[in-house]
Amino acid sequence: MRKKVLQFVSLIFVSALIVGCATLAQKARETTGVPVTGGVKSIVIQGPSRVKVGETVTLKAIGYDAKQARIKIPGIVKPNWSVDDPKVGKLDKTKGASVKFTGLTPGVCYIKAVQGEAKAETAIEVK
Repeated sequence: MRKKVLQFVSLIFVSALIVGCATLAQKARETTGVPVTGGVKSIVIQGPSRVKVGETVTLKAIGYDAKQARIKIPGIVKPNWSVDDPKVGKLDKTKGASVKFTGLTPGVCYIKAVQGEAKAETAIEVK
């Protein structure tokens, strides 16, 4: 009987140890971002979808790795940005984690962020 209880307690202890180590590894990955599995695999553009003529807003690229974990290490997510209609709006730069968009004339334009095979696109309406 004692042997079975000891085996059961040992099983619980080992299980708790494994779960604890996995939790600590995930916390370390979230705070340090290490390792980034396979580089930037997908990007999401964060920012407003409507601006007024003359208004400047910031658009930010959020990168995710192959396991869909958010990449938090500074300098890894640096997509190339482009705007499809420069008459409607302009970007302050073409590369970096974030860009500033300024609405020039009323209309709709599409902003793209591309880093390797990771691509994202968003529409911005200028009123």
